[in-house]
Amino acid sequence: MNTAFRRENVNAVYLPLHAKTLEDLLACARDIPLHGLSITMPYKESIVKHLDNCDRYTTRTGACNTVVRGPDGKLYGFNTDVAGVLRPLEQRLPLEGAKVLVLGAGGAARAAVFGLKERGADVYILNRTPAPAQKLAHQAHARLARRPELRKMGFDIIINATPLGMGGSKDSPLAENEINSRYLMEMVYWPAETRLVKMARAKGVQIIPGVEMFVYQAARQFEIWTGKPAPLEEMQRVVERGLQDAATAPEEKAARTI
Repeated sequence: MNTAFRRENVNAVYLPLHAKTLEDLLACARDIPLHGLSITMPYKESIVKHLDNCDRYTTRTGACNTVVRGPDGKLYGFNTDVAGVLRPLEQRLPLEGAKVLVLGAGGAARAAVFGLKERGADVYILNRTPAPAQKLAHQAHARLARRPELRKMGFDIIINATPLGMGGSKDSPLAENEINSRYLMEMVYWPAETRLVKMARAKGVQIIPGVEMFVYQAARQFEIWTGKPAPLEEMQRVVERGLQDAATAPEEKAARTI
């Protein structure tokens, strides 16, 4: 974000805020003349009731990841996770009528499901715990996928909106014989090659890496805060470089220790 501000000559700085509670975060936003905030877990859903107004995606998903503080001190909420899902997909295929399997039923999955349904996609939901998936399917008029039937089903897109695979974990939300699609969108961006990605790539599935969603949702935040087009390529380049540095850091540390 700071790279984008410098690139577009925006007089702003983007800083991490360690919020022990939501109340602390809101007090900070009201006492300091902040222009905007990125909201991360675990506050994406609980902040919604404290907003003075919000966009339709926040209303429909029940989650907010972007806040603008108006000159009058009021807080306006947006959900840019939807853009983070839709923009990379729309560059690759038409979404109307596309058959999509969304894995998960949390905030990221809700953004994917509601955004895709709005574009006319045929959406299936699979979650480890059935109740949240049933609730989301009912709210979004989507379908429930049944695990035993996955091996016989084919999709245009599979989206992993679960944290499985994050941080180098060997866990995967699907087995190899359940990955039957043209595209796999992996929302986990660290590491770049999750077990799910490796299995899908071996089957010839085209991969949409998690870094794309991460960058596109941030680019939409930048546009909301500044009113300017985001320097997308530069934002993606700096994120990829940061991930590469993080990947080599343990090796460098080991080398220094030796």
